[in-house]
Amino acid sequence: MKIEKEKKVVREDNEEMSLLLKVPIYKIGTYTIDIQKRMLIRGDSKKLTIKELNLLVLLAANANKLLDRKYALKVVWKDDNYYNARSMDVYICKLRKLLLGDSEVIIINIHGKGYKLIIPE
Repeated sequence: MKIEKEKKVVREDNEEMSLLLKVPIYKIGTYTIDIQKRMLIRGDSKKLTIKELNLLVLLAANANKLLDRKYALKVVWKDDNYYNARSMDVYICKLRKLLLGDSEVIIINIHGKGYKLIIPE
């Protein structure tokens, strides 16, 4: 019974991710995320991998709010095991580097909880 409930949670999260990806463009600071082209645009353009796009969209949809680490792992990686958690840490570092052009846009860690994308309001 417990396994069925866990599968249902993942399915709902996938539906939420697909809803977030239906929004054509997200604005974060001076950056634009073009969902269709999988591009991060600010003067020049950077093609995003699917994981980078999904994680960045999840952060952008929850801008200035806490994004729970386990929730993000379930949505983007479909599992919250140790290896996926380490992988997510690497992707967060990649996203931080991509967002260096705007000093007002930062991703911070909330120890033991998750991440927060800080953008000007």
